Amino acid sequence: MYERRLKIFFAILIAATAALLLRCAHLQIIKASDFRAKAADSMRRPELLETTRGRILDFRDRELALDEPCLVASVDYRAIERNPNWIRDLALRRLGSQYRRADKQLKADLLQQETKRVNDDLDQMWLALATVSGKSPEDIAQTQAAIRRRVEVRRRYLWYTRYNDATEHHEQAEPPPWFKRFLLSGEGAPQIDSFAIDVSEQSEPHIILSNISTETHNWLAKQLDRFPGLVLDHSKHRVYPLGETACHLLGHLAVADTDDLENDPHPTDGLRRYFPNDRVGRGGIEGLCEQILRGSRGRREWIAGDNRPVSCINPVPGKDVRITIDAELQIQIEHAFREVKWFDEKGLVEQHEMHGAAVVIDVPTGQVRALVSYPTFDANKFADLYPLLKDDQLNKPFLNRATQLPVEPGSAIKPVVGIGAISQGLIRTDQGIECTGYLIINGKRQSVGRCWTASKFATLYPDKVAHHQIPTQDPHHDGHLIFSDALQRSCNVYFETLGDRLKAQGLSYWFHQFGLGRKTGIGIPEWPGYVPDDYTGDAVFPSMQWFAAIGQGQIAATPLQMANVAATIARDGIWVRPRLLTNDADAPPPRNARHEEIIPDRRDLKASPAAIAAAKQGMIRVVNSRAGTGLALRDPQILIAGKTGTAQVPPLRRKRIDQNGQVVREEYPVSTREKRIPETLWYRGTGHKNAELSHAWFIGFAPANAPKIAFAVLLEYGGSGGADAAVVAKGVLEACKEHGYLAVQN
Repeated sequence: MYERRLKIFFAILIAATAALLLRCAHLQIIKASDFRAKAADSMRRPELLETTRGRILDFRDRELALDEPCLVASVDYRAIERNPNWIRDLALRRLGSQYRRADKQLKADLLQQETKRVNDDLDQMWLALATVSGKSPEDIAQTQAAIRRRVEVRRRYLWYTRYNDATEHHEQAEPPPWFKRFLLSGEGAPQIDSFAIDVSEQSEPHIILSNISTETHNWLAKQLDRFPGLVLDHSKHRVYPLGETACHLLGHLAVADTDDLENDPHPTDGLRRYFPNDRVGRGGIEGLCEQILRGSRGRREWIAGDNRPVSCINPVPGKDVRITIDAELQIQIEHAFREVKWFDEKGLVEQHEMHGAAVVIDVPTGQVRALVSYPTFDANKFADLYPLLKDDQLNKPFLNRATQLPVEPGSAIKPVVGIGAISQGLIRTDQGIECTGYLIINGKRQSVGRCWTASKFATLYPDKVAHHQIPTQDPHHDGHLIFSDALQRSCNVYFETLGDRLKAQGLSYWFHQFGLGRKTGIGIPEWPGYVPDDYTGDAVFPSMQWFAAIGQGQIAATPLQMANVAATIARDGIWVRPRLLTNDADAPPPRNARHEEIIPDRRDLKASPAAIAAAKQGMIRVVNSRAGTGLALRDPQILIAGKTGTAQVPPLRRKRIDQNGQVVREEYPVSTREKRIPETLWYRGTGHKNAELSHAWFIGFAPANAPKIAFAVLLEYGGSGGADAAVVAKGVLEACKEHGYLAVQN
């Protein structure tokens, strides 16, 4: 019995020993390569290599935005997070032999004192970096926090990537036989904590100040021994060589925010995805072409303690983007807003800047050659200027007036109304409407809706108001105006009568047909404006549709939209989406968020050819006849077609700002008497005692007989279209001639 038990015991002992030997053999022979790989893997330190952002080039390949080398001030990440082990090691290095020769108690005291000095030096370093950069300590603290978030996101991303790869491999592998599961019972599904990883960014310097001056660099270089972790190095920063030119159009770079991280188009691509503190294109071309311009990072892996990389993926630079803007044309038109010449009531010339926008479109292609908004700002200093200018309610320098300022277009909308009414059969091109100076609907004279002749001259020349006897040098023969006559003389009564016939629904239909009340799809931030149908919740009075027909009240459009109206007429009723990119593949297809539809590239409006021809004839007479309202734009070398607009507006209201920079709710009107104050010279009152306030418009195309370019000019609180907007419009056309977009007829 005893021997039998002894045999069983030895058998169990032998089996256990065999199992241990098998396990040892498995670990040392079969799994040896795996463990060596894991050991080597644990020694790897991945490092991201930054890429170069693509350039933005103009229509003639001039550089508008590019990355350039710069000097930067960086700080070791261990100093940013105040790593206690790093601080201790630094303190020990500072103490040197003094620490090694001291006894145990003295060592502890010396280390404590030197550690405090290191932390004090770190505090002084952050204050110094804030001072030399002109930033607040809070701004520097935010930069540190963003860097910590970036490194942690990067570390966790690699951690989870490796864990997911191991989990996927485990799930796809065939289960081992039962005896292996018995022998290798400790091997199950991967555990996430075993894949925790350190990344190179945890022991590398990170940029705190970018593009520092040589003077700042030299001063900081003298402080390197005193400031722990400070590193002066070379990097790249975004440069806009033309400064203020096209600043609204180009956009800018900003730090990636929560939305960027949550809506990342490449969330699983470690070389393309966003990390905190990444720079992202905002607004303009930088935002529109972000995915094309940004490129792809590279990656390099090192073995800890070895300076040789074991693997490397080179960064892929971003692609260049070529836009349709002509930079020199843009510069010249911007200059036209900077030096607008006026004649005051005494006939003296005054010259100052004006607020507004101008757009030039290539008629055949729809490509935008100039997109000007004024005032401007230096795109290279956007981050520095933002705190100073973001609350400037008076000038709004960050607003792109060309695409984001929808205002009443005034009489510039009249060609659309006439084309719509004729196309719907409500009037013929040769059918006149009598203008007595006052609106008559159903045989009854209305208390509103006077023609501009009555508004301006009823007191001075009461016998000249009826039948458009003004201007006296070219009176109308009977006052029964046809469409082209009404455009030439900008007769309010004619178009108010058509507005009454079209009603709000008909007006809105044709406004929409010409691209108003909806985004054009140009790709950069824009406002859609509005048309009468957008007011369906309000009671619609007849006067609303009368006024909308002359561009007042329930109609608002941007300069870009109005330039495209002129281009559409020049193309005989073919609407073309305005373009900023020479290659449409550089941007996603545009969508109209309001109507949930892809914006087409081209659309035939199916307008009456006779109506289009009459509109062109009337617009030619606006500029080239004595009775035209745009005679100031007449050019003996080029036949120009145009339409003026003077949209009455309420006084400008600006908001009070308290001492904390907060906007106070109370607002007060800016008086026209302030027009002599330098900051409000652009705010011009006109008429009797400068009491009339209006936006000035001029739209058109040229040459009228073979259109090449279409244009729109808006002067914000600029006076009248025919007298005031024409000053800038003339500069626009002169620039187009100078740069070869208008051929001069000899």
